[in-house]
Amino acid sequence: MNPFALVALSACAAAMIGAAAAYFVRVRMPRPPVGVYAASDIAFLSVGVVVAPLLYLSLSGAAVSAVFGLVLGLAVQFTLAPVCGGPWAWAPALAATAVTAACAFADRPVAVRVCMDLLLVVAVVGVANLWAQSGMRPVHVAAFAAVLTGYDLVATTLTRVTLDFATQVQGRPFAPMFALTGGDRPVAIGLGDLLLLVLFPLVATRAFGLLAASVGVGVTGVVSALFAVGALTAGFPLLTLLGPLIVAQHVVWTRRCGGERRTVDWRAGTPVRARPRDEQALPAAELTAALAVPVPDGSPEGTWFAVGEGRVLATGPTPGQARRAAGRQAPEVPVVIRMV
Repeated sequence: MNPFALVALSACAAAMIGAAAAYFVRVRMPRPPVGVYAASDIAFLSVGVVVAPLLYLSLSGAAVSAVFGLVLGLAVQFTLAPVCGGPWAWAPALAATAVTAACAFADRPVAVRVCMDLLLVVAVVGVANLWAQSGMRPVHVAAFAAVLTGYDLVATTLTRVTLDFATQVQGRPFAPMFALTGGDRPVAIGLGDLLLLVLFPLVATRAFGLLAASVGVGVTGVVSALFAVGALTAGFPLLTLLGPLIVAQHVVWTRRCGGERRTVDWRAGTPVRARPRDEQALPAAELTAALAVPVPDGSPEGTWFAVGEGRVLATGPTPGQARRAAGRQAPEVPVVIRMV
């Protein structure tokens, strides 16, 4: 593969994460009336992602292009709507979609790739921000990444699903991949990989106060280097590396911070506080005297108290459960003490 194209692909991934982060900070998208995300929502989303390629394989290539063209046009419109207004956003969305289709009919493959890449960048930035700004949490992204890692491994290496789908959309407009080169072995990243690559840094920044872009960019850089030296010669499931790293980051930062910062706290600029290390055990009388906090009556020995703001915020059988319960009431990371 072209080593310059591989380097450019990693640079493009970094630029997309940066663009999504800038949009995340500067643009507030209207929150859809869907409440909060739950495990059932992630399960439904995962099933949809797994089943969709199987459905697309039953359609003709032209039908798949039409479906993705419609989806991309809508995604571009709702991404631009908060910036320039809903009605005005339709003009660039329809124009970009029409130009891409016209280039395809005129047999201009390079122009099609350029138009498609621009459409995908805008769409991915918009979808990732919609999910992040509407309350998707790192735990949801980690669960989604874990499911897609297993699916990607099966679909790419153990079956022909990914290969057959790539063959079906090869050379067609609105193919769901960010491609820098054409041919039988394009330098490209699939749409699903792109979404997770951009999404996790956004939700991690909001919840833990960090930008996890370096991990995603590092993964694409490593995979690109392996292709450049010939260690990889066929399609590689990027999520095989990216997915476990997303899960690991979620575990590490949750343990370090003791919980996730809420969206309202992030918008207010409330800093993330490291998880306190002063977990200790005290008798009830000493606990009340030391912290001037009355111990709730009837609390059994071994109960953990999350203490903050001059009161007992929550209790639990373990320090982690007490801290998580308290996190729903106050943005401050509470001190957790066990009564003996």
